[in-house]
Formats: sequence, structure tokens, C-alpha cells
Amino acid sequence: MCETIDAIAGSLNLPTGIVYLLIGLVLGLVLGWILGRQRLASPSVELGDSPSIAHAVSDAKPAGVSLVVNGKMVEVAPAVMEEVQALIMGNQKIEAIKRLRDESGLNLAAAKAVVESLEKAIH
Repeated sequence: MCETIDAIAGSLNLPTGIVYLLIGLVLGLVLGWILGRQRLASPSVELGDSPSIAHAVSDAKPAGVSLVVNGKMVEVAPAVMEEVQALIMGNQKIEAIKRLRDESGLNLAAAKAVVESLEKAIH
């Protein structure tokens, strides 16, 4: 194998180390492509009613929706998140912010940021 690599390196006027690096790069790309295709063939998530929100595939009902706001984990009931999304889709952004604040205990700025992020994802 080394003689073949040396012959390739000699014919291309490249150092042997560079040829090994190129071979490793090509192998890495091929393996990444194969693994990526396998992941696409058997996805771990399925789309719900809204095309912008993916729900994890699970037999159990989710306990809540986890939001990370300013590095802090906040749990919100799925029914509340659906209500917030419905309010956003109905152009009732202020009501959505109020509902999210009441349920999660977030401050005004954090709740507004979450609602605006959801609004961008929905529209």
C-alpha cells in the first residue's frame, strides 16, 4: 500500500503526507455522505400539523415543551404552546406574550423574544 501511495505522490509531485491527507479527506467525505443518507432514510422526527415545528417521535405524551431562554430551561405545557401559536397565527401577538408569561413565569422581554421567534418560524 505504501508503495502505491509513494507512486501516486511521485506522479503528482506531491509530498506523501499530502496524499495521505487527501485520501483521508475523501474517505471522510464518503463516510459522512453515507451516514447522512442513512439518517435521511430513517428520520428520528416527524412533522406535525405545522410544517415549521418538528415533534419528536414518541409513544408517550410529552410532559411539556422545553424552551431555553437566556441559558435557562423553561417548561411549558403543550396545550399552552398550541394556544400561543394560534394567537400568533391570529395576529394577536400581545395576547400570545401575555399567555406565555402567565404560564412560564418569563419576564416581558424574554416572552416577547420567544413569541417573535415563533412568529418568524410560523410565517
